[in-house]
Amino acid sequence: MGIYQRVVKLLPKQSCVLCLESAEFCVCKQCESGLTDTSNRCLSCATKLSSGLSFCGSCLSHAPNFSRAYTLYDYSDSCAQLIKKFKFDHQLCIGDYFAHQLFDLYTSIIGEKGDYNAIIPLPLSSKRLKERGYNQTHELLRIIAKNTNVLIDISSVKRIKATKPLSSLNLEERKVEIKGAFSAQPMNYSNVLLVDDIMTTGSSLNELAKTVLKAGVESCDVLTLARA
Repeated sequence: MGIYQRVVKLLPKQSCVLCLESAEFCVCKQCESGLTDTSNRCLSCATKLSSGLSFCGSCLSHAPNFSRAYTLYDYSDSCAQLIKKFKFDHQLCIGDYFAHQLFDLYTSIIGEKGDYNAIIPLPLSSKRLKERGYNQTHELLRIIAKNTNVLIDISSVKRIKATKPLSSLNLEERKVEIKGAFSAQPMNYSNVLLVDDIMTTGSSLNELAKTVLKAGVESCDVLTLARA
């Protein structure tokens, strides 16, 4: 039984943030059933694949800078609604809900391949942080930080370029916009985990991976809440 299932038994009933029905932890069972996860994903970038394939054509022709990507959900339906409410409507209870689920996935990952030296959340620009009031990725890591000894490194990498919203850009425009967006101090980690809430094209996380590898990190994986 995961930590989420254990925690909800101790909490008073709440209302679902999506449908307002009774819920144990801000999301009711019916809306929770709308959180979907594709079972077959590219072992490199976690994009959805047809049955029987292990890697997508894009990764076979041009592998990303990170080694492996893990994700919890498809970015659709209930998941998309919840993430938007969490990021833009200051519904931090949703972040807490997702943080417990992300912790369960994280423990499964390290149980399979071992511990990481550090976790590095994707940094926000100072402008975006001021607008939002918090870095949503930091919130998603709260339960991992509380229940493990892994270092959550929020100081080694900075965002030095305030990019325009990438959601309105195509793949090539995203690559151009995100280029040079991060700077990093020298690091001697052998293996780190880069974390963000959503991976759409992978441009931001690929640029972050490029930055940390240049700073001395030997290899990095990616963990996201959802994959578009």
